Amino acid sequence: MNLLDKKLDDYRQAYHDIEIPEELATVTEQAIERGKLHRKRAKARIRWLKHAGVSAAAVFVLFTVSVNTMPAFASTLENVPGLGKLVKILQFNKGSAGGGTPQDAVDVSFITIQKQGDRENIILNFTQDNEVQQNASSFHVSFTEYPDTMSFAVGGARRFSAVKDFETLKQSRYIKDAYEIISLDDSLVRFHVAFKEAIAYEVKEYKEPAQVVITISPKEVSPEKQRPVYSVRTASVPYGETLGAMEESLLVADTMRVLKDKQGGYFVEAGYYRTEAEAQEKMKQLKDEFGLVEPLFVEKREYLEVPEEIVAR
Repeated sequence: MNLLDKKLDDYRQAYHDIEIPEELATVTEQAIERGKLHRKRAKARIRWLKHAGVSAAAVFVLFTVSVNTMPAFASTLENVPGLGKLVKILQFNKGSAGGGTPQDAVDVSFITIQKQGDRENIILNFTQDNEVQQNASSFHVSFTEYPDTMSFAVGGARRFSAVKDFETLKQSRYIKDAYEIISLDDSLVRFHVAFKEAIAYEVKEYKEPAQVVITISPKEVSPEKQRPVYSVRTASVPYGETLGAMEESLLVADTMRVLKDKQGGYFVEAGYYRTEAEAQEKMKQLKDEFGLVEPLFVEKREYLEVPEEIVAR
């Protein structure tokens, strides 16, 4: 084990031992100041980044606070950081939000989970030039249903050491799967977390050190919102550049996402609809109006159901 790996293992254990105080939300609410609402229009390249998960077009309200939400914790290690200063609580707009600042040469170094009763905290940690990063790199988080999936993208990331922590994530009460998504941009890391049941979520960004904390807990969903949907999607393919090319071809679909099927293959979904007729109409539109040549299929899917493999005919 080299020095950097040992250092990261020490940090991992230290973060795992942190206890986030129950009163955290109350403390931060008293310090919240509203930021300004930012809108940016994206052109061709930025549009790709939007669907890749780091959209400059995503609209969100950010809250900033100046209080340090957690004191340094006791440790036998020197300079081991705990949760630092809360930068903002992400406000989601149509299931989408983002934060951080543009950086480069970032490593999404490790991911830990902390459990507090029926709540769990997923903590993303970052390093840069072999040092703990003080400010989070540009990141984007989005949440979609059928199945319930949270998608993460980190811009300026050249390494993804935390991919080894996916097995740890799968030990969560709520997480069914975690998997990387291919990116045709060599400075972008993307991954998905798929859930076993309906969840409520909250995302916070910290600095000094840089962390993104996702708090998840169970929630009730009415039977009306659990009706089946009809997904417009591609066939399943192995992880690789073919998947990336499929994704680029479906950029015209505003609700596009990449998913993993039950058999371990991957596909691109253009969107899902309440009726089969709507799905068929959307599929026809993609072919007629946008000249899409990629074979598409309609898949009926139940709430929380993992998609099935579809083989191209």
